[in-house]
Amino acid sequence: MTLVELTIAMTIMAMVVGTLGGLARTVQQSFEYTQGYGTATQHARVLLDRIAQNVCQATASEEFPGCIVVDEIVDSYRYPDTLVVWRPSGTAADPTDLPRYNELVIYCPDPNIPNQFVEMTAPSDTRTVPPAGDGSAWRTALDALKNNDATEIVVLSDLLRAASTSGADANSLRGAVRFETRLRPSATDWADYQAGAVAWDNLPWVQGIYGTQTGLRQVWVRTELQLTPSEQWISSNPEAAWAIPYFGSTALYYELPHP
Repeated sequence: MTLVELTIAMTIMAMVVGTLGGLARTVQQSFEYTQGYGTATQHARVLLDRIAQNVCQATASEEFPGCIVVDEIVDSYRYPDTLVVWRPSGTAADPTDLPRYNELVIYCPDPNIPNQFVEMTAPSDTRTVPPAGDGSAWRTALDALKNNDATEIVVLSDLLRAASTSGADANSLRGAVRFETRLRPSATDWADYQAGAVAWDNLPWVQGIYGTQTGLRQVWVRTELQLTPSEQWISSNPEAAWAIPYFGSTALYYELPHP
């Protein structure tokens, strides 16, 4: 074999080895992503099921509809990323009025670690919560609760996507989660009825279910969140931390009394 032939053979072999190496890396990344996707899906399934279970078993009254979303406004943008559920461990202290803080279960990103989605409770706080429609009071109360050492925190997932709210500022990261609730009849409908502007029979009762004593109300909760495909995928592919969207919904039904 001449020197030219040897050189050509070595060049071809180098090309083959390089191609196989690139293919092997692609296969490895695909495996890591698939494995990470499965992990993220399992996290999403657990936390969405947990939220649905607590919402479906929540306590509700005319004053508090079982669960509410408390949002925060940052630079004129609304972030509805905190869900409050009235879920006492036993019978509520006052099931016909407002809950106590120790009867609440709160879902939100951790205020100090935005990639963690957590469940919070305040078992030692027996104060009565603000009215459901007082967003400012709720924001103040939850801010204090989230930063209170006595608050018990359970991490449901550490794969929550953390995105910046103001460009590249790392200090403005927020967890990518969104809650929305819808009441039927709505709070406005009920207020109009109490003011005499709408008749009992004309309220938008769920599936038209109402009687002379009570009417059926629905509280629909929708959850949207983004999880990343596991820490292993991110650490080995820092430029490819793709987020996966997950969606969940559940509803609570309870009776509103005819005065």
